[in-house]
Amino acid sequence: MANDAQTALIEMKNIDQSFVLSTGHKINVLKDINLTLMPNEVLTLLGPSGSGKSTCLRILSGLQIPTSGQVLRGGFALCRANPDVAMVFQNFALLPWLTVSENIELGLESLAFAKGKIKEKVRQAIDLVGLEGFEEAYPKELSGGMKQRVGIARALVMGRPILCLDEPFSALDVLTAEVLRKEVLSLWLSKKTSIQSIVLVTHNILEAVSLGSRILVMGINPGHIRMAINNDLTYPRDEKSGKFKELVDDIHDVITQSIIPDVPEWIPPALAESVSESFPPVSINEVIGLVEWTLRQGGKIDAFALAHALRKESVQVLLMAKAAELLDFVDTPSNAIVLTDLGREFAVADVNHRKQLLHKQLDQLHIIKLLKAKLEAANHFSITRHEVVKFIQEWLPNEPASRTVDTLIQWCRYGELLGFNADKQTLYLDLGEPN
Repeated sequence: MANDAQTALIEMKNIDQSFVLSTGHKINVLKDINLTLMPNEVLTLLGPSGSGKSTCLRILSGLQIPTSGQVLRGGFALCRANPDVAMVFQNFALLPWLTVSENIELGLESLAFAKGKIKEKVRQAIDLVGLEGFEEAYPKELSGGMKQRVGIARALVMGRPILCLDEPFSALDVLTAEVLRKEVLSLWLSKKTSIQSIVLVTHNILEAVSLGSRILVMGINPGHIRMAINNDLTYPRDEKSGKFKELVDDIHDVITQSIIPDVPEWIPPALAESVSESFPPVSINEVIGLVEWTLRQGGKIDAFALAHALRKESVQVLLMAKAAELLDFVDTPSNAIVLTDLGREFAVADVNHRKQLLHKQLDQLHIIKLLKAKLEAANHFSITRHEVVKFIQEWLPNEPASRTVDTLIQWCRYGELLGFNADKQTLYLDLGEPN
């Protein structure tokens, strides 16, 4: 075996992950994942929702057993929760009835430390993340940034060599997120803690390039690694430097091809009728806004310039473009968003004409045809939302079914194609009169 400096802290070999839904259908979440975490690096898993980033994190931390493949810890098979890992979550995960100090102590509950030792460790963690003066405060008294500092302190107090961060800054405002990113990086570089390496899950490209020493760009349906990028830019990184911007642009291209590929994936003719379009979780107002903004820019705009102008995540703008493309309102060559003739007509139309255009475009989608067939065969042309969720799980097994149904309902109500009774939680054919 190689010496300690050369031995991977964690290895994931040929990992597949799938789940069987209540309908009996199998959903493939991860396919052939191979990754290593070496000492003294920040490994970043970057990709859109549905690429299996968080599932990878749970598997390498031993919280989930993969369907197939193997996880190694220091060269040996891992078959339980990884004792080298401490986790920080997106949603803070604080107990509201405990104080800051008590929430941090939770990380030490399973360890046989004397009470005095626990108090000392908590005090040190509080000092490291700048929580002095808030020891006796309750979560309801804290801002989002302060709550996440508690989460980070709770991870640090455990004294483990691997820090796993599951989109820890995504629920924070831009300025707070930037401050915490710099502080976490500074803690790691300072060597004042036990942290040897960090695994960061994110969908933010700038965050990945700012923090990651190695970036794994992930694709979807099922989750897989599209590209591994070594990032040797010197810390702290200058977002205005040419090399930083060049790396961001390269990753933009990879992400774009994952979400809105220039050449759609080929589907065997025998399967074509059983496969539905991926349905982006984008509101109809976002589609309308995208089309109108693109028209104001002369009918063509760069997707990432638009993300910057709207102050949105680039991945979200790409999903907006994918939704508009699904409706044939835009084309998406490379990183550009270009209005089609239909998109121009939609952009200048009044609300009633927009509804007519959307109605026509939705009516052509395979998933809408399948859903209408179910409604036409149902009593009173109506089915429950719960039933629709089950159908979506069958037709789009790698998509979040509940969120997809909510998006479908919103689009179809705007296009006056299908109706939804919120009291009864039923979807029905819109025949021009209330159900």
